[in-house]
Amino acid sequence: RPRLLRPRMTGGFFYVLEEDNATRLLATAPPPWGQTIPSLPAGGGFQMTHWRHLVPVLIHRLARHSGRTRQLSAASCCVVASPPFGSIAAGRDCNRADWERLCPGKPIVAMDGPDADGKRDSLCAPLWRRCRENGPRDAIVRVSGSPPGLVDIDGTRSLCRRLDVPYLGHARLPLAAARPAERPTRIAYAGAVWGHLDSEAMGFNAWRRAIRDECRRQHDKDSNSCKWSWVSMRGSGAPAALTLYAASTFCLQPPGDTISRSGIVDAVTLGCIPVFFHPQQRELWTDHWRAAEASVLFDWTPAAWAEGAPQPLVKDPAVYAARAAAMMAELIAMPAERVAALREAVARAAPALVYAASEGGGQAGGTRGASADAVDHLVARMRALRLEPSTEEQARYEQQLARRAADRVAHKARRAEHSAWLATRNDTLGKRGKERSPKAKRLERRPKG
Repeated sequence: RPRLLRPRMTGGFFYVLEEDNATRLLATAPPPWGQTIPSLPAGGGFQMTHWRHLVPVLIHRLARHSGRTRQLSAASCCVVASPPFGSIAAGRDCNRADWERLCPGKPIVAMDGPDADGKRDSLCAPLWRRCRENGPRDAIVRVSGSPPGLVDIDGTRSLCRRLDVPYLGHARLPLAAARPAERPTRIAYAGAVWGHLDSEAMGFNAWRRAIRDECRRQHDKDSNSCKWSWVSMRGSGAPAALTLYAASTFCLQPPGDTISRSGIVDAVTLGCIPVFFHPQQRELWTDHWRAAEASVLFDWTPAAWAEGAPQPLVKDPAVYAARAAAMMAELIAMPAERVAALREAVARAAPALVYAASEGGGQAGGTRGASADAVDHLVARMRALRLEPSTEEQARYEQQLARRAADRVAHKARRAEHSAWLATRNDTLGKRGKERSPKAKRLERRPKG
């Protein structure tokens, strides 16, 4: 696994390519932080920032970072913003030729869409092509808020030279994570079970419905055992969901349209232990935290997939009802010592998942001084970039090649398994269809005329 780098806050080494129009506009304009959420702790440290605004936040922060140099000749890499989704440049080569002309002989770190794992990702698509042939020696290093996973079974996004950063959450300070707090609610689930088209198609909504239904059952028995709050992709309901997270011990994070969710970041920054349901969720943002140490995993992927299936085979929430009940029973009964250890790990992880409003703004509880936030950890990775990949970067690329080959084999097996399951189900439904229902038999016995 990649080692967590200790960010250094001094010494300019990257050049913000303001000769590029999109980059210059974002570097000079304030990012859309959104309104403060007054119902949360931390004195204004939480804002209604939408997760899609990751690129404006990154460019704005990097343009004011101490790691920036104003001299291209003194830089070891350049920073740019991908052209807006749907623009003419995005339909051609994303201005790649211009970037390489303006920043020759150096890695170019391109801030792209908020999520490389979704079908509606807002990525500049040409940047994510020809990754296998370019390999880790590609001059373009892509930055996005989620690693490619679900969408990459038959693709090559995982082979692109890239740096993954956390989703853009609502926290500017992780004060709630570090401070001891009374948490009356044991389990919280904030999310929608409808409206996510990709989640419905992939089967994750079945998991979500099973979790919601079991949460309601637990709430009927004990109102503090589990609470559910609705929140949409557009952020509607976010203040209520975040307030629930701040009062809860465990926060359930089933996948939706993608493996990652901004709710994971919100849970950690509010001191709530994230609960995962897909093994790939523990592989998120490995340059920023050790998810295995600060989370709980219940693997709901099909047993036939030793490495974790990309998506469920069955889309009926009733199939997962027993798993949901067992999961909540285990969380409710978890020993206090184990819970305390997890909460300490969450508090340690929180600063590196926060996008602070200024450098060194990832305050760790107000008493430990300034800590490195998500942007500082990104800068630490950028400092090591060269056109020639490091040993660690080359090894990671080789691992991705091997994993992609294994995933393609497993994907074919999954298709065959799913086809067999569908054939059995259709055969059963066909036999049932031939049988007359009791109502049909009664109608036949009625006198005619």
